[in-house]
Amino acid sequence: MSDSTSQAGPVPADDPRRLRAELRRVMPPESFQPQPLRGVIALGLVPVMGVLMWAAGSGRLPWWVCLIISFVLGQMVTAVGLAAHEALHHAVFRSRALESLLGWVGFSPFLVTPGNWRAWHVQAHHSAANVLDRDPDILPRRSEWRTQWFAKVFHAMSPGSGAWLSLVSFSFFFTAQGQAFLWRHSSLPQFKHVHMHRTRERILTVLVLLGWVAVGWVMGPLGALYALILPLILGNITLMIYIATNHWLLAAHESSDNPFVNTASVATHPLMDWLHFNFSHHQEHHIFPAMSPKFAPLLRQHLRVLNPEASQVYPHLHALRMLYQRPALYSEDGQALMGPDGTPAIAAEALRRKLQGPEPDAL
Repeated sequence: MSDSTSQAGPVPADDPRRLRAELRRVMPPESFQPQPLRGVIALGLVPVMGVLMWAAGSGRLPWWVCLIISFVLGQMVTAVGLAAHEALHHAVFRSRALESLLGWVGFSPFLVTPGNWRAWHVQAHHSAANVLDRDPDILPRRSEWRTQWFAKVFHAMSPGSGAWLSLVSFSFFFTAQGQAFLWRHSSLPQFKHVHMHRTRERILTVLVLLGWVAVGWVMGPLGALYALILPLILGNITLMIYIATNHWLLAAHESSDNPFVNTASVATHPLMDWLHFNFSHHQEHHIFPAMSPKFAPLLRQHLRVLNPEASQVYPHLHALRMLYQRPALYSEDGQALMGPDGTPAIAAEALRRKLQGPEPDAL
């Protein structure tokens, strides 16, 4: 890192354009180039997954071997899905056709089409992360919980609500969010700026579902359990332990799409970073969505020189515990979290102080 960078002094977090510009200046040019090797590795995992699915669904192996295969498949499904996430942000291939191919193999197990993902995640979420009314993935406000059935369901599913559903919801939450955007959010006025052919994506989603049902029918109930259902559950859980800690412990805002305020990363085990393509570096991803997470650790180093307070990185297990300890509804201004009756309430800044501390090397 150059001396000029280290002497620049703190760049304010409330000036995201300037902070991004400074970070872009100090990052190496290759960090903003596609990294096709990551896509090749992910696509290379697909035939291996096919063999493992056949083995688990054949009924020829002991149950405990099938269970191990299910766990391995769950992590492979997650890894390929995260590679697809990078690809659809243009961080892997220059070819849109290859991006879509990886998008199909990465997200179809979760019943999400590349077209739905581009609309839901790339356009809607990334243009307004943790912005009230505009982020399709944001926790509801207390007033919305009082008046909207969807907010009640979302709250019941969310960790910290105290509802029984929140104890099992991570097993299907990611898939449910994709369907919520496809069938509900995409029709709302606040998402008019999102470009998606809703009819086409809905038809494709139904066809994907029918395709997986047909595969499961051929395998039989036990084969489908080990080869399809358990890996999907494990994939959902793995994705949600990242996604929920990246956004749902922070304040919400009315207009500011500022990754230095609205998004956090987690310090997780190095093995998980290797398996999951550095997805724990989520704040860094929101700073430069089209930059490969391969360079996210370097970006974090530069950010901590420019403004240490702007780098939000929480110990992963501590953040997961806090998810279930804090309430799961926002106040009207998004600066506090509270229960349906208004209590308990905790200011987002106080929650941030509880999450801060020495960053461990692992979970």
